[in-house]
Amino acid sequence: MKNKLKIIIPVVCVAVVITAITLVTVFYQDIFGNGIDNINENTYGEVNPDSWTAVDGLGRTLPTYEETGEKKQDKFVGLFYWTWHYHHSQNRTAKNVTQILSQHPDALWDFDNEAWTDTDADGSPYYWNEPIYGYYTNLDEYVVRKHAELIADAGVDVIIFDCTNGTYIWEEGYEVLFRIFEEARNEGVNVPQIAFMLPFSGSEDAKTSLHNLYNKIYSKDRYRDLWFIWDEKPLIMAHSSALDKNDAADKEILEFFTFRQNEPTYFASDSYISEEKWGWCSVYPQTQFGKTLFDGVEQMCVSVAQNAADGQLVAMNADADVQGRSYTEGDYSYSYKKGDESITVDSSVENSELYGLNFQQQWDYAIECDPEFIFVTGWNEWLAGRWQEWMGTENAFPDQFNDEYSRDIEPSDGILKDHYYYQLVANIRRFKGMTATDKKDTAEFTIDIFGSDSQWDNVTAYNHYTNSTRARNADSWTDVHYESDTMRNDFKNVKVAYDDNNIYFRIETVDNITPYSDNAWMRIFIDTDSTGNSPSWEGFEYVINRENATENGIIIEKSTGGWNFETTGKGIYNINENVMYMQIPRNVLGLDADDVHFNFKLSDNMQTDGDIMDFYKSGDVAPGGRFMFVF
Repeated sequence: MKNKLKIIIPVVCVAVVITAITLVTVFYQDIFGNGIDNINENTYGEVNPDSWTAVDGLGRTLPTYEETGEKKQDKFVGLFYWTWHYHHSQNRTAKNVTQILSQHPDALWDFDNEAWTDTDADGSPYYWNEPIYGYYTNLDEYVVRKHAELIADAGVDVIIFDCTNGTYIWEEGYEVLFRIFEEARNEGVNVPQIAFMLPFSGSEDAKTSLHNLYNKIYSKDRYRDLWFIWDEKPLIMAHSSALDKNDAADKEILEFFTFRQNEPTYFASDSYISEEKWGWCSVYPQTQFGKTLFDGVEQMCVSVAQNAADGQLVAMNADADVQGRSYTEGDYSYSYKKGDESITVDSSVENSELYGLNFQQQWDYAIECDPEFIFVTGWNEWLAGRWQEWMGTENAFPDQFNDEYSRDIEPSDGILKDHYYYQLVANIRRFKGMTATDKKDTAEFTIDIFGSDSQWDNVTAYNHYTNSTRARNADSWTDVHYESDTMRNDFKNVKVAYDDNNIYFRIETVDNITPYSDNAWMRIFIDTDSTGNSPSWEGFEYVINRENATENGIIIEKSTGGWNFETTGKGIYNINENVMYMQIPRNVLGLDADDVHFNFKLSDNMQTDGDIMDFYKSGDVAPGGRFMFVF
């Protein structure tokens, strides 16, 4: 619960005014439903993403509890989120700037080049590259559920919807998201809450949007558990000046929300708490919004890239030093450990767009300033209009252009893959701290895998979400339809035990486990080398069941480098309906030392062997993506 005394310095007045601002999370349940601190109190405790680790494709390892310290009170992260993709897809084909320019580099500055296919349509939307889930719309329930888990696992508290244009509130998009997020929440996912950002002024459009949202959602008490509460009321990023306190309907809305006036410019001066301003994107060093007498800061922005150069707004493809993903202010660099090697990254590194230098410099500064709330831009914008001229650039793409000049974090099917996702996770952990895991050793047992299940009663379970990979059958852009149904064995939890000779696994699924003859069946990927120096596939030295099991046993293999393996031994297994038991000799995993420590993940029905990005899309994995359980 947040309960803080703030000292306010008005911009003009010399007098010091003291106000008490309390963000209620528990005691105001009768008014606003679930507060921030006790979301999913009945289910979320079963799944703890803070207890997972991961090594991304660049060799960067997520921070540990020992590095970040205990979870901090009153620290929140918001993520800019776009709900309007279904609108832009209507009666159009999906077009990808990166693909077009790779085939027609001469089209870069030529608005009328036939490669663009719509040379008479000013503002026609283009993708900067393809999202990992394809050219989806916000009506695709499969994708929305994936977003719910990915954003929850990252530790994001609230997603903030872009409703800044006209009176569009993108009702169809948010309705699907509300329903899917509520389902996911009931199934144990600590989904982020929601808020809206409206036009950047106190205009009639802002007033209309405020009334529409209030009448359609808030006054009807719909999806109350998903509302993000700030200073005791639902947060909305909008200009309260759009409303008239002398009008009864306006006054009701004014009193219902906590307003934070959304600042449009990236170059704003610092503001004080009394001004009630928040930003969404800032150039480095970012604006401090809501400063107080004792140097406290309420809100700051962190963005992946900025369509800015030399202190002014420009198109992302302008012929200037645009602040893309590789841009830094000054001679900035950051370092990380990769095995025994220390890697230092600056803007001169090859493929610098992969490393998020702009993003990291902004995170470092924001964490140093230690605000209460960090607004991250952004998750899934993906599209930018193509204009004949914008801010002095011909054939201009104002907001998104290509891998370097774009600002989305959602994993890509292109070269950026999921690098920015794990960079987001790492920095949220640095900012907010982590929940400690119980280190009590409850796993040293000799297990008879053909004996009673009660042997496992005192062994700690690693839980994961069920229903993670639902069937997909969704229309998208005119020329795109997505259909898949790869969920087979839906992992519920896993337990691990060991003795002097063996490692034992107990894997529970929702339904009865399918036959061992199935392709890519019930695999376990194991990381045994904390240094990362051993040959591996994406950090995993060993895999169980890459080669299909037989009726009598399972095969354990060791990577010789990449998706190339050699057999190191065999184990035995037993299946009882929806529970699978495995016994693996320790020596075939190289775990002969007294200290038994490894990371692992489960996978079933992988569709593309050797492609770790398949973990986001196919079958079931536990935990998701590159995350691993820590044993």
